[in-house]
Amino acid sequence: MSPRYRLNEPDVSAEVFDEEVLAINLKTGHYHSLRESSIFLWQTLMQGFSIEETASRLTSKYPEIAAQALAETETFAKHLVEGGLVVEAPDATSSADVPPAEPAGKPFVSPLIESYTDMQDLLLIDPIHEVDVQTGWPQKPAS
Repeated sequence: MSPRYRLNEPDVSAEVFDEEVLAINLKTGHYHSLRESSIFLWQTLMQGFSIEETASRLTSKYPEIAAQALAETETFAKHLVEGGLVVEAPDATSSADVPPAEPAGKPFVSPLIESYTDMQDLLLIDPIHEVDVQTGWPQKPAS
């Protein structure tokens, strides 16, 4: 059984835009721009689909890449895990309430993930990171 993933909350915040997914790891201060087929893969994985199910959906959308769809999906997921953006969710089930963005008529372009650290100091100095998740802001943790 291939793995399923979920957003690494509360350490990560992500937002899907028309042609990009922006994901910020609040623990490391790194932010990531996901573009091209990354948007489709991100949305499909975040809906709880497994690696194999996601690759199958990618193949349905782009039959010409059937031979490489699984490898593209696995590599993409590996980068997400390494960046601390997602964690495995063995008990997750798929939910296709909102279909992933599928730009019509565009040829397949491998997932593009750009990672940035230039704002790391600013993101980590933010006092919101010094609060207890249970009590919220502005209470500081007891320890």
